[in-house]
Amino acid sequence: MITCIVIDDEAYSIDIVTTYINKTDNLKLLSSYTNSVTAIRAIEAGLKPALIFLDIDMPDLSGFELAALLPPDIAIIYITAFGNYALQSFETNVYDFLLKPISFAKFLKSVNKVKAILEPRAEHNDPEAEYFFINPGVKGKVIKIDYKNIIYIQGLKNYIIIYLFGGKCVTYLMMKEIEQTLPKHTFIRIHKSYIVNVNMIQAIEGNTITLSEHLNLPLGGSYKDSLMKIINKKAVISRRKD
Repeated sequence: MITCIVIDDEAYSIDIVTTYINKTDNLKLLSSYTNSVTAIRAIEAGLKPALIFLDIDMPDLSGFELAALLPPDIAIIYITAFGNYALQSFETNVYDFLLKPISFAKFLKSVNKVKAILEPRAEHNDPEAEYFFINPGVKGKVIKIDYKNIIYIQGLKNYIIIYLFGGKCVTYLMMKEIEQTLPKHTFIRIHKSYIVNVNMIQAIEGNTITLSEHLNLPLGGSYKDSLMKIINKKAVISRRKD
């Protein structure tokens, strides 16, 4: 079941999307909001949808501004009446872009794209799983990748490079596809182009993450809070009062 919310300042648009959600298998509507500030406050307070249907042109916080505040693992389908936003929308963690008026057929096609990525998440995030398989670009060949051997992953357009102890593998996947398959207690997105194994982090200074003596990676501003939440769980902090 994919949990979702709708954020749109037009109530009739919310009604349409809500109707479509209720007609679609494996979608569960948690809530809807006509005010973007109220929505982000609810998310900051603990509401955690897997998917957001998000309008772009809204007062207070636009869809783009709100998206920049979201955890990177929440999928977004933009819904808007303005086609000129399409290019800019794909610079965020968007999964699809729907132009109003939205037909149920277009809605369903978009949701099915997201389902193909989100529904395997529970299986691949099984803490008992220790490995997965990839196709290295050779027909009929697969390679086993052990999670514990991954140092970091780099995204380059339509393919990724998985850096391992003793080598690296290249496969035709997008970053958001591989991100959804990795155990979230071990791997985290630190930049639009990098995912790291948290166990490999040696130091964080400013916007730089050090994985080894000669390996530094950039830390993107929109990913810093999510990383520090994980780091702070393991931090030993003095409670003494001077």
